[in-house]
Amino acid sequence: MAMGLPRRLAIFAACMAAALVLLTTEVSLALSARSRLEDLRLEALAVASTLADYLDRAAPDGDPGDLENALADWGGLRLRHTFAVVFVLDRRGQLVATAATDSLEQRELTSEDRRAIAERRQVVWQETGERPAWHVAQSLGGRMRTTGLLSLRISSDRLYEWAREERRRDYLLAIAAALVLGAGIAALTSRWVGIPLKALGDAMAGAYAGARQGPVAPELGPQEFRALARRYNELRTALAERERESEARAALLALEERARGLERVALVDEAAASFAHEIGTPLNTMSGHFQLLQEDLRGLGTPAAARRVDLVLAQVERVANIVRTWLARGAWPQPSSRPVDLRLVAQRMLEFMEPSFAAAGVSTLVENGATPNVSALADSDLVEQILLNLLKNALEAMPAGGQLRLAAGIEARQAWLTVTDTGPGVSDAVKQQLFHPFTTSKGPLGTGLGLTVSRRLARALGGDLVHQPTPSGTRWRLTLPAT
Repeated sequence: MAMGLPRRLAIFAACMAAALVLLTTEVSLALSARSRLEDLRLEALAVASTLADYLDRAAPDGDPGDLENALADWGGLRLRHTFAVVFVLDRRGQLVATAATDSLEQRELTSEDRRAIAERRQVVWQETGERPAWHVAQSLGGRMRTTGLLSLRISSDRLYEWAREERRRDYLLAIAAALVLGAGIAALTSRWVGIPLKALGDAMAGAYAGARQGPVAPELGPQEFRALARRYNELRTALAERERESEARAALLALEERARGLERVALVDEAAASFAHEIGTPLNTMSGHFQLLQEDLRGLGTPAAARRVDLVLAQVERVANIVRTWLARGAWPQPSSRPVDLRLVAQRMLEFMEPSFAAAGVSTLVENGATPNVSALADSDLVEQILLNLLKNALEAMPAGGQLRLAAGIEARQAWLTVTDTGPGVSDAVKQQLFHPFTTSKGPLGTGLGLTVSRRLARALGGDLVHQPTPSGTRWRLTLPAT
């Protein structure tokens, strides 16, 4: 889980505080230890000089007994952790240990001891290891005559023990100071940084739904965060104004588009009324001539020709009925509800458009489903009009030939009829504009009203017209109430 900024700053500050305190402690202890060691060295030199003078006065001729008595008397007055060994010169000129303040004290001569005798001066050196100490070697007897050697050792164990205790105490104080500093920085950072940042982040998160719905960022914390929140609020206000302007512009464009659509619809209605008035009389005349032609063909005994005239006459009568209703009511004929066999209607319309399909090289098929009679409660004239538009679209989608299949059935109290072609199908761009008036993919040859009128008629009959996705080609499904 990611840590927040206050916690990270607190941990960083605590680590830095601990490191700085420990570093300064180590440096301070090192400098203090060096100073104390130097003081101890000077003290060792002073003690050695004082003790040497005392021994020279007590035994000026270097008598071993006098030296031993003098050293014994000085032993009660000596400083703690200070040990001394006295060597005298025998008749052969060799240094022999005569007296010592501690029976366990080392009585062997070192190279520094011999150098002090040879140079007749003080020699000081530091001993490290398990028994750290300062050593001082000084000749006895004065400058004119050497009677012996004083070897003095002042232990520095206490100094190192003090350094360890000081280091342990300082480390504990450093850890405590780091924890207190980290907690303080965490609290202050949470108050000065964490709370303002959280408030600003919540305000920004609420603005995803829109600048106007987003909350106002509270101005909290230091001056910098207050200025940041204020600038965010100014930006939010500006974006809200832009949103309102964009919505107003979109609404205006929609109204303009709707006005243009209504204007076009009004022009279409006016043109349709004019066309209906102009073609009404020719349609009635054509209907009369087709009736006379039908009687003549029946009299000549040509049933096939008479059948074709029946198909044409039925469509002329249907169009004439639409024209008459439009002139009378300014709308499509009121649909009637009677049983209609959708499969028979499909076969009749295919038979009517057979010459067009044959000329385009399109083969047609009406599939025989599980239901022999697909009866719907509808108006056969309006169903024919819907089917005529769908067949015309399918024919135009297959100019180089193809196959057209019609199927019908009943499902869940709904009668359905599908029209499937093997054309190029409907593109995604066209799918978004399906059933929109005056929207067509046929260019200047199309009006964009066929599908719109067809779905409007289907819904007027209590059904619907939808496009069904297929792997290839195009499929339309017309549903109507079943009888």
